[in-house]
Amino acid sequence: MLDTGVTPRPGLAEAVDGLKAAGTARVYLAAVAGSQRRFTVLLAEDLIRCIACM
Repeated sequence: MLDTGVTPRPGLAEAVDGLKAAGTARVYLAAVAGSQRRFTVLLAEDLIRCIACM
């Protein structure tokens, strides 16, 4: 993203680290949206642990 001039979203680097740490485990993606904000949540296979949020 930096090479193309796009500013990474806050939390992106931490999210990538969390995904790398998850290895080959299944990860679920959820979107939480409000009137002013939107979050992407990455959940572990057990749907209990949050791997990353951005």
